[in-house]
This record gives sequence, C-alpha cells and structure tokens, in this order.
Amino acid sequence: MMDPQVLRERRHDPPTRMGPGYWIVIKFFRLLLLAGWHLRAEGLDRLPPRGPFILTPNHASEIDPIVLSAAMPFRVTYLAGQELDQYPLLFALIRLFNPIFVRRGVGDIGALKACLERLARGEVLVVFPEGGVVQPGLGTLSEGAAFLAIRAQVPVVPVGLLGLTKMWPVSARFPRPSRVIVRIGEAIPPPPRDGPRTGELIAQIRMTLDRLLER
Repeated sequence: MMDPQVLRERRHDPPTRMGPGYWIVIKFFRLLLLAGWHLRAEGLDRLPPRGPFILTPNHASEIDPIVLSAAMPFRVTYLAGQELDQYPLLFALIRLFNPIFVRRGVGDIGALKACLERLARGEVLVVFPEGGVVQPGLGTLSEGAAFLAIRAQVPVVPVGLLGLTKMWPVSARFPRPSRVIVRIGEAIPPPPRDGPRTGELIAQIRMTLDRLLER
C-alpha cells in the first residue's frame, strides 16, 4: 500500500526521467481535466510503493495517456507507434513523454528489449492490452503485457478509465461534458516463468478490468 508520504516522495524521485516540457504539459492538462471534467483518481493506495511494475488500462479514447499521466503521482513510460512520426506536431508532443517507439505489425524485438530494459531500471510501464481504442466496453486483450510481466517478473496493475467514451467519442471532433475517473485495481503478482502461460494472467487482468469499469 502507498501511504501519503511515499506518494509525495514518488512525485520528486520517479525512475522515468523527463524534462521541464513534460511537466508543463502535464500540469496544464491536470488543471484542465480537474476544472472541466472533474478528474478523480481512485485507489492510489493500491499502487506498489516502488517500480518496476506494469499498468494495464483499458483504451477508451485517444487522450488516455494524457488522462492517466495527469492522474498519476509519478511519471510513467508509454509505448507509441513509430508511424506517428508522420504527424510532426503530435510526434513532438509524444516525445515529451519519453516513450518506447514500436513498429506495429511486425515482431519488434528492439522494442521488446527496450521494455525489459526500462523495467530493469525500475520504471513503471503502461501497456494498453486492447492495442487500440475500443468504444464502448472492453475489447480483446493481447498477451503483450502478460508476456512482459512474466519475463521481467514484475506485477501488473489494471486501471479502469471511466467517462472517456462519453467525453470523447470516436466520431467527435471536440470533447464533451463528462466526469472522468481513473480507478486503480489491486496489483497482480506475476506467475513464475516456468508456471502457467500468459493466458491465466490475461484472464486475471480482464476480470479486474471488468470489475473496475463497473459504475
């Protein structure tokens, strides 16, 4: 369990290093989300007191990374598609988050190694197990997060993002009124490397996400 003192320490001494541009962006969006969409984080005390671990949120909208970062008391590491470099302004914003770039559609061994290296350094990795935005509800979960957790022997923390589908439907050009909640579940310890395969851990992640997404 994470007590308030540890939360304060995590704000000042997280493992993922970011520049001042990151903090300017995050503080701006945190204030915006608090004022406009009543952003609320539930279950921060369920987070492990130190990394490494993996957060596995549902992927409800394109702005999920900003919402999750605004709600977290520490910096986290995301995965981002390398193909986003064709959008210079968006790519510049994404680079502020110091992500791990992934080539989609191919077996990106370099990205896998980068994920394991970041975890070995104690970072907190965010993996959206659905792989892309799913509205409404929860889509099929891929095995990537479970594979990394078992390989690195780190816990998985499911996170429910609520209110994002209403706030920013896939077909909408601008956000709409909503109440946004980031709801954190209990950490799931990884099975041993020589134990059950990823399917069992994926089932646990899904069961927890289903529960977190209930109103």
